Amino acid sequence: MADASKKRKQTSDSAPRAKRARFPQKPAHNIPTISTRNAYPNGEVNVKNFLKSHENEIKSLEGAMIAAKKGLSRRAFQDVPRELRRRTASHNPNRVPKRLRRRARQEAKEDNTPITRGTSGSGIGKGKKKYLRKEGIEKSKQVWKQREQKKAEEKGSEQTGTEQGTREAFKAVPKPKTKPRFPSLATPATPPSRFRRRQRDKTWLPTHIWHTKRARMTEPKDPLWRFAIPLAPVVKAYRLTHRTAAQRGAIAWDMSYMSTIGLEGVEDSIVGLLRGLRFGAEDAEDPWQRRGKAKKWRQGTRAWEGWLHERDTRPLKRIAHVTVIWCAPEVDGKKRRAFARVHPSAFLQVWNEVVRISKVQKPAVIVEDLRFEVGSIEIMGPAAAETLCSILHPSPSDAAPDAPQSLWSTLASVTDPGVLPAGALLAFDISDPRLRDPPTPSTIHQDPSSLIETLAAWPIDSTQASSSIFSRTARLTGQRTLPSQKSINRRQSANTLGRYPEPRPTDPSIPMLIYVSRESKSWTVLLPWKCVMPVWRGIMRYPVSTGGNPRFGGLKERRQVTFERSVPSFPHDCPATDAGSSWELKQQDVRKHEWTKRPKGKRIEWSTIDLGNGRKGEIGDPWACEWARLLPNAPAEPTAAQDESEKVVTPFRQLSSAQATKLLQDPAIEPEVPYLFTVKIIVVGRGYPVDCSRVYRLPTNNPELRNKWLSLVPGPKSKTNGVPRRQQTRSGDDVSEHLRRRELASSLLEPPAPKDAPTPAEDDYPLVPDEEDLIGFVTTGNYNLAEGMPTAVANLALHRVLCIPGDKAVQKEDRICIVREPGRTVGRLATWEVV
Repeated sequence: MADASKKRKQTSDSAPRAKRARFPQKPAHNIPTISTRNAYPNGEVNVKNFLKSHENEIKSLEGAMIAAKKGLSRRAFQDVPRELRRRTASHNPNRVPKRLRRRARQEAKEDNTPITRGTSGSGIGKGKKKYLRKEGIEKSKQVWKQREQKKAEEKGSEQTGTEQGTREAFKAVPKPKTKPRFPSLATPATPPSRFRRRQRDKTWLPTHIWHTKRARMTEPKDPLWRFAIPLAPVVKAYRLTHRTAAQRGAIAWDMSYMSTIGLEGVEDSIVGLLRGLRFGAEDAEDPWQRRGKAKKWRQGTRAWEGWLHERDTRPLKRIAHVTVIWCAPEVDGKKRRAFARVHPSAFLQVWNEVVRISKVQKPAVIVEDLRFEVGSIEIMGPAAAETLCSILHPSPSDAAPDAPQSLWSTLASVTDPGVLPAGALLAFDISDPRLRDPPTPSTIHQDPSSLIETLAAWPIDSTQASSSIFSRTARLTGQRTLPSQKSINRRQSANTLGRYPEPRPTDPSIPMLIYVSRESKSWTVLLPWKCVMPVWRGIMRYPVSTGGNPRFGGLKERRQVTFERSVPSFPHDCPATDAGSSWELKQQDVRKHEWTKRPKGKRIEWSTIDLGNGRKGEIGDPWACEWARLLPNAPAEPTAAQDESEKVVTPFRQLSSAQATKLLQDPAIEPEVPYLFTVKIIVVGRGYPVDCSRVYRLPTNNPELRNKWLSLVPGPKSKTNGVPRRQQTRSGDDVSEHLRRRELASSLLEPPAPKDAPTPAEDDYPLVPDEEDLIGFVTTGNYNLAEGMPTAVANLALHRVLCIPGDKAVQKEDRICIVREPGRTVGRLATWEVV
């Protein structure tokens, strides 16, 4: 029989306890009253005197209502912000902040809720198999004891001189260390012992522990690009992300998973390396000219974003979108340094190409893998500049008035990074942000004339010194001299309340580099790996001048911001690259898993989908964007996908927007290889496209069906007959006589209203075209909050778009397409435009 003392509610033979008071900790409210004899003189009600006489009662009643609302209607855990709540442990006082634990324990005591110590974390664990972990802990303890005992025996045993001499004679001569022929890949630092097992197959970001309490992370056994990356906050953030990034506030991401490759050597050798990989070959401006932005980029005062291409392929094949940053030249130095930042999905391919071409340069270029030495934070939004100016405080120094650290505070009032020079870059050393905690709002100058003069002249181009973040010694020094949090707390407690600790000569100087991207409208901060967390905490605690704190985002929020600008995101929207093709294969498995885990009765039966005219079943793999079906000589059934261990190579080439526009205007140019180009799709009617949707052109083999689809295109908007909108009112009395006559005459001359277009629910709705009219797939689709309508980013096959009657350019009618979601039998009319 179970122990009665362990039950939640104990029974007793005595009389039942009285119901506990609703407000046990608060005294009964006594609402004071005042005589109202003066409120009714002569039997009449004077409203002013009546309200004045009852003023105290009304205020007391409102106060009692507020106190009652905050009584037992809200528990202790409900006072915790939504993003910090733990729903499954709300009953445990140890799971709420310290300031609420006393109240939570009192509530648990009154409710007779048992309080037990949790068994999660580094202890035994939960679930049915916790005994396995317990046995493992005991076994590891025994192994550790045996090792210690064996070491003690070896140390205590005495060895004779003869044995020692024999051992020394037969000692193997140490082999000289051979210099590696090729640069070696970096390995992450050894984590603490309590976290070592969890990082066996992946690496944690510097802010991993902070994110695990507030975001949904990648699965422990299924990391992304060998990193544990936050996917999305635990709270709903789709609309909040849109508002924060575009209207008010700021949103930040820990982008330390972005790979950094260091280049060091003679300037001509580094230039030859980048030109060999065709860096910037598709840009509108030549990065290798000796004037303008290109010259400033080579001097280390600008950042340049462009595409790298494979060296030996013709036509050019894209590898990845990278950002190249030069270090400002030193006074006496002959060698130059540069950073190349690349997405981790294409790092290995870029690394192999860079290492191979670096050996060809004379003199050779030194290549370094800085993935776990340089971290980064990306922040965007109207309040991004003021947040960074408050947290990134320059170290004390005797800098010139036009130096970057001197002009940094004047940029706090910048709300749009587009007003800064393209690729603007600032580099200086900063102090530990923890010494200025809590952060104070930045001083925003009200006079914009000085800021306009600074942005127009931009004196940093002539005063930017060599950044210390390019030096490994400076990076390691900045990390190793970081004081512990306990020492920071001691200095703050010994200081006067409300003031920051006085700076000391031993305070760390953290190397920092920040640059602006006009493509993503964001600020990117480069820091040493272990210095990312102090800066991140300061950013999340900063009080924005418009209210609230900066938000954080995950991988989904980063894709959302890019999607709302109708810009392709790498590698998600670049299927003609090897990295994009690998991403599509991974997403194919994810979609299939989502379909498989559903109950059999709720799955879509792909073989029973009726597309009309005797067509049964979904076209191709319903979970994948089968680009192989778009090849000119595509087989009837494409071969199965390659194994993940094999290298994924796509036969397509990705076109830039300028190249695609040129080929669409001049179809006489025969494409050498199959090309894909990125477009923005705008749905004309209702519904919105989703990932993996099929994109068709208008039917080419059925004129009747083509005319049916064209009849769904909405006509021109109704004209206002030249009447300004402000004069068009509903009331006829406010409209002059001649305007009313004009409106009456136009209404009499208008043709009869056409019949409404058929809806997908009606039988006469046009069918979707055949597979031969398939021109592409949607890679990202959703409702676009920035546009206020459903849009999508898709990739189309060039040779299928150009397969139209006659050798003429693509007309407006040819830009009409039909989008069909996989598993659906109806299509949606839409238009596409090159982006």
